[in-house]
Amino acid sequence: MKRIPFLLIYALFSLNAFAQTNTGIIAGKVVDEATKEPLIGVNVLIVDTPFGAATDENGTYAIPNLPVGTYRLSFQYIGYQMVIETDIVVRTERTSVVDADLKFTILETDGVLVTAEYYQKNQTELTSVVGFSTEEIRRSPGAGQEITRVLNALPGVASRGETSQDLFVRGGSPLENGFYIDNIFIPNASHFTTGDGSTFGPTGLINTEFVDNVDFYSGGFSSAYGDRLSSISMIRYRDGNSNRVTGELGLNFAGGIAIVEGPWAKGKGSFFVSGRRSYLDLIANAINAGGAPSFGDIQGKMTYRFNNKHSLSLLNLFGQSEFDQQAEDAEEDGDNEFLKMVGAQNTVGLTWLGIWNGNGYSSTSASYSFRTRDFTSQRLVDNSFKIDEELRTDYFNVRNVNFFQLNPRFKAEFGSELAYEEGTFEIIQDAYTSRAGIEQEGFIRDLDENNLRVGSFASFIARPLPRLQLTLGVRGDYTSLNEDFTVSPRAALSYQLTSKLAINGSAGVFHQAVPLYITAQHPANAALDQMQARHFIVGVDYMLTPDTKLTIEAYEKQYRNMPIQDINNSLGDPSYALDNRGELLGSLASNGESYARGVEVLLQKKLAEQVYGLASASYFRARYTDAQGVDRNRLFDNKVLFNVIGGYKPNDIWEFSVRWTYSGGRPVTPLDEAASEQFGDEVWDISSFNAERLPAYHALFVRADRRFNFKSSNMVTFLSLWNAYSRSNVEDYYWNINENRTDERNQFSLLPIIGIEFEF
Repeated sequence: MKRIPFLLIYALFSLNAFAQTNTGIIAGKVVDEATKEPLIGVNVLIVDTPFGAATDENGTYAIPNLPVGTYRLSFQYIGYQMVIETDIVVRTERTSVVDADLKFTILETDGVLVTAEYYQKNQTELTSVVGFSTEEIRRSPGAGQEITRVLNALPGVASRGETSQDLFVRGGSPLENGFYIDNIFIPNASHFTTGDGSTFGPTGLINTEFVDNVDFYSGGFSSAYGDRLSSISMIRYRDGNSNRVTGELGLNFAGGIAIVEGPWAKGKGSFFVSGRRSYLDLIANAINAGGAPSFGDIQGKMTYRFNNKHSLSLLNLFGQSEFDQQAEDAEEDGDNEFLKMVGAQNTVGLTWLGIWNGNGYSSTSASYSFRTRDFTSQRLVDNSFKIDEELRTDYFNVRNVNFFQLNPRFKAEFGSELAYEEGTFEIIQDAYTSRAGIEQEGFIRDLDENNLRVGSFASFIARPLPRLQLTLGVRGDYTSLNEDFTVSPRAALSYQLTSKLAINGSAGVFHQAVPLYITAQHPANAALDQMQARHFIVGVDYMLTPDTKLTIEAYEKQYRNMPIQDINNSLGDPSYALDNRGELLGSLASNGESYARGVEVLLQKKLAEQVYGLASASYFRARYTDAQGVDRNRLFDNKVLFNVIGGYKPNDIWEFSVRWTYSGGRPVTPLDEAASEQFGDEVWDISSFNAERLPAYHALFVRADRRFNFKSSNMVTFLSLWNAYSRSNVEDYYWNINENRTDERNQFSLLPIIGIEFEF
């Protein structure tokens, strides 16, 4: 019997060793970055191997009969910048699709050495942009294959920790971030959303199995994006398998997943569809959820290619989530109320891509989304309702983006956007004590709000000198709710000092309409001005090696026209409206001001050989001025952020990775213990509003991946340890009515996670 474990281990290794004779395919399409025209005759070579191919008249290529493993792929074409794609995993009888956009280069004529690009600079976004591939997202330790957790490792991006999907970019609120998939606006990218669109849940809506790549803009983004003040995440979903029907079953942190994909319309089209169901309700105690969270989602994409110039895709994302805190759970934790939330959201959209004859392309999308949330809070003492909310928001969006190339030195991007948003907010609030200890009368609100936003934009991209690129843009937006028209000029530049060193800078004005959930809290709020932020960014990129890049940036954001409470507000606290958590604010004024400024360092190393990594560091301050003229910390003024990720891939079977993250303590308002004991509820010490801080957060995440390649299928297993040294990281403070004292809510304790993905 003692031989069985040894034989089992030997069998597992032998299966993979045998599978090394199995093969797969790398295929894709190569186009000109500016015009999207297919490039014919591009040499597509697998680095350090004899394998390769050339693109045909449609710009497509295929490299068959590749032994399973991980490869680097180079794209070489006369007159264009050489590009190298890393992390290309070839699996048994599967097609790994690798598309490439090549950039026409002018630098060769100026005597500057042109090297291969592991990092490609976006032609319109010159500052504060970082991209991730699907494999980088999949294997990121501590991310649970969630996009927002991957982004949380970047400089200037803070979060509440493992229990929330919210991102706070350069001191901003989650409401200031925008998400797009294939040019389609996604109102919310997370499960377990609150009324204002932020989230208290640990899982996202985006299925990263379908993500081809993510470009994250943490500031200074181009005029093509409006109605957001802090960041844009541009996500590209891949197409389904166009050769044959395949499937996948998986299990990870989020839950179980099933995927089916394949061709249709005689190979002119492809599709994929997935379904996920969580098991978070089964491990609620282990993740300190305080209740039973559960979620499920269904999403899919269909693509049809009319010809080499035109294609149409249909995208749908549906998600449903529920958080049910039982009375006994609340009683055990010392809460005075127990909660239940049921939410649903869906986005369906069509995107047409049309390529002009050698001059450019157009992308036009039309989408409809809705988001619902039913929330109740009941008092523990008598089960009476403290608050009952039924919220629904509907979104209609039409977006058109055009890119036109006059010649390789001069290009233009222009387009328009129409967005209609309608919200229904039914809120029943019983009499209660505010956070400042002021007794409030109960009320019933049944409000409908709608807002039509029409925007147009244009950017002019010029390379007047071989080393200099300039982008000048402007955006105009009209909002019907307050009949306000705003103009947002933006500019960016990049100067290539040497083949390794570039200086970048940008400045611009950004506007965003006040969210309907805030305007609906009082009839006068409909007249609130559009919020404004001014971005100023300067930085350098330095290539330490072809696969290792160092980026240093300094930035300042100046906020104007921000909604704040007036001096005599009935709640008695000086909350900054966008950072407010939980309490209805009533009437607001548009005279709030704030700022965020900081310095960031990012070091990235791609997987060129066996080692990859990322290290980021940030120091910043985010402050606002309340109605009384007092300067205060914004909610996520963490001051210091630091992340380091490292990975080692000794062969095509095993991979090991680690992440350590540190975040300075965020501002917190201490509780007034005497008042809290008197009212039997949480009362803040308003005189110290956001003046104290939580303890610093830090945690270690480790992960090991093991691949198996069978005769006609593949499997990836992994073991991950979250918070490996089991630090008690404080998420927040609350009033424990059982013990009449301030108590802590903590993040995840030590949490082992086992995952598996089986492809067939």
